[in-house]
Amino acid sequence: MVNSGKARAHTNIALIKYWGKADETYIIPMNNSLSVTLDRFYTETKVTFDESYAKDTLILNGGVVEENEAVKISKFMDIVRELGGTSAHAYIESENYVPTAAGLASSASAYAALAAACDKALNLGLTGKALSRLARRGSGSASRSIYGGFVEWEKGHDDE
Repeated sequence: MVNSGKARAHTNIALIKYWGKADETYIIPMNNSLSVTLDRFYTETKVTFDESYAKDTLILNGGVVEENEAVKISKFMDIVRELGGTSAHAYIESENYVPTAAGLASSASAYAALAAACDKALNLGLTGKALSRLARRGSGSASRSIYGGFVEWEKGHDDE
């Protein structure tokens, strides 16, 4: 089985920030937040799942990410594998067109693009809401990068 998917997600900037997590597992925020999606800054990600891969590999901006830095990505990919009913590992190629550590939520666009690429590669057929919930498991702010324009991330009380 070799399945690939590619996606682009734009970063967002919080106008009203969320202040901590009520739930660490599902990344449920303590309060609602509001953001605006930025057209100029984005991440493009291609994911290829293959049963022959022994581990997940992340190529970020042309360079291989060290294993100790890729632990969070592999944990996210475990969630995707469970959702997709597969044990295949992935080769992930990501180009980030967001200035890192500039307060522009580069991890938000990164996890939103990764979630959307995985959705395409595994033919999950996730709705916008379900895709937002999946992206949130990598980075809370990624839930807002699934959508364009002004986005409210509601506090909620569980994974729904």
